[in-house]
Amino acid sequence: MGETGLDIKVYTPKDFGLEHIEVEESGKTLAENSEIKARAYFGKVNIPILANDTGFWVRGEGLIDAPKRTALGKTAKENLTKEEIAKALLDFWKNVATKYGGRVDAAWMEVFTLLNPDGAMRISESKREVILTDHVFSESPHIQFPMRALYISKITNKPSALHTKEEEILELKPVTDALFKILFR
Repeated sequence: MGETGLDIKVYTPKDFGLEHIEVEESGKTLAENSEIKARAYFGKVNIPILANDTGFWVRGEGLIDAPKRTALGKTAKENLTKEEIAKALLDFWKNVATKYGGRVDAAWMEVFTLLNPDGAMRISESKREVILTDHVFSESPHIQFPMRALYISKITNKPSALHTKEEEILELKPVTDALFKILFR
């Protein structure tokens, strides 16, 4: 049940022996990629399938395509440590903000797809507005999510890396609202 107060059982592909399914995100939009991911498991399980795709939009740039690939350049991620990848991503996002004077409006965009066993599909979207900066607000950025150290949530008006648990839940409200909408309406 957790913090949501909802009694929901969540399974992952690994629970069904499907963790090795490779999905090529060939869609032109987040919604198309989310649907592609859901359809990759359709017919393999007899429960609703929830998939999502997430992107980061920056004013003046639009949706940033393949930031990790861009940040790493020609270096294969397999040849780097997690710390080296995190540093490359942090530098990439700092440079984007620096290009716009050190602060730029941005947003996390997410699309969720729920595909039921009967083929019925629902889609829901969320948008979390932030200010991307070139200032690192945390001495030790999160290894898997280093850019979190660079942005200020517009909902809390505080750097995301410095959020309390309550502020983090508030920042994620658009995501939880989108999930609630797709799961219960």
